[in-house]
Amino acid sequence: MYLQLIEQAEKYLKSLNTGDNLAAQLKRMLADLMASGEANADAACRILKISRRTLQRRLKSEKTSFQSVLKEVRADLAIRYLKDNRLKALEVAMLLGYSNFSSFTTAFKSWYDLPPAQYRERFLRIAKI
Repeated sequence: MYLQLIEQAEKYLKSLNTGDNLAAQLKRMLADLMASGEANADAACRILKISRRTLQRRLKSEKTSFQSVLKEVRADLAIRYLKDNRLKALEVAMLLGYSNFSSFTTAFKSWYDLPPAQYRERFLRIAKI
C-alpha cells in the first residue's frame, strides 16, 4: 500500500505547476512530507533552509500562507486518495495528517460541499459507467 501512496503522491507532484515560486515548491514538498507524517511548517523550513519568519514573509509576498498551501495540497490529495477504493476513508484522513475522521470530514465538506463517503460513492458510480 505504501508504494501505491508514493505513486499517487508522485502523480500529484508531476501535476503541479513547475513554477519556481515558494508556494509551488512548498506544494511539492508537502506531498512528500505528508507521506512521512511531517507536513508542518517547521519541517518545511528545515528542508528549505529558511527561518519560519522568512517562510511567512515570502508566502505573504505571494499572497498566500502556509496553512492555505497545506489546505490546497490536502484537498487535492484527498480527491486522489478517495478515488482509490483500496483505501478506507479513515486511512485517507490519517494520510493527510488528520488526527481523527471527524476533522477530515469537516474539512472535506468545507472544500467540496459534501462528505468524503458521498464523494467516493458518486465517483465510483460515475467510474462504472
